Amino acid sequence: MINNPAIDDYVSSLVPERSLLLKRLEQEAAEENIPIVQLPSAQVMRMLLLLHRPKAILEVGTAIGYSTIWLAEAAPEARIVTMDIDEDRLVRARENIKEAGCADRVEILSRDATLGLPESYQFDCLFIDAAKGQYRVFLDLYLPLLREGGLVISDNVLFRGLVATPEEAGKRQRPMVDKLLSYNSHLMERPDLETTFIPVGDGLAISMKKK
Repeated sequence: MINNPAIDDYVSSLVPERSLLLKRLEQEAAEENIPIVQLPSAQVMRMLLLLHRPKAILEVGTAIGYSTIWLAEAAPEARIVTMDIDEDRLVRARENIKEAGCADRVEILSRDATLGLPESYQFDCLFIDAAKGQYRVFLDLYLPLLREGGLVISDNVLFRGLVATPEEAGKRQRPMVDKLLSYNSHLMERPDLETTFIPVGDGLAISMKKK
C-alpha cells in the first residue's frame, strides 16, 4: 500500500479503537512532525507479538513512546528496553509510558544506539525504528543479543516507495534510499535470517533468527 493513500487510509480505519492516550500521541506526532510507526504497521506488529509472545523486547528509537506502548500492550508479559538519543523526547516518553501503566516493565535508556549494549542483555524481539541510515549498524550490534527464533522488525524499509524507484529520489533523499536498498538486500542475504517484506505503512521487514 506504499504510495496509495486511499488504501492506507482504509486499512487505518479498520484498526480497532485505541486508547485516548494513543490517539493523543498520534495527534501530537502529526502536529509536531514527530515520526511514529504508522497505524497499519503497528497493527501488523501487534499481531506478530501476539503470536510470538516475546518475554524481552529491544526497541531502537523511542521518540515519544508511542510504539513502546503498542509493544507493551501486545506483549503484556514482556520486559522492554527502549533507547533514544533525544533527551527532550525521552522526557515526554517517560510520562506517556507512565500514563499507559507499563513503566514498571519498560527500561528507558538515554543512549546513542550505535554504542550497543552489554552482552548481559538478551531479547526475543528487536524493533528497529531510528535513524534509517544506521539500520545496518543497529542490526550488527543487536542481532547477537537476539535469541534463536527471535524476531527482527524493521520499520520504514520501503521509504515512501522510493526504494522501488530510487531514480525519483531527490538529492537529499538518495543517500538514505541507497542505504535502505543495501540494508534490505543484506537482510535477504544473511544465512542466519529468514526475511519477508510487508508493503504496509512505510514498509516493514520481518526477519526471524534461524535456529
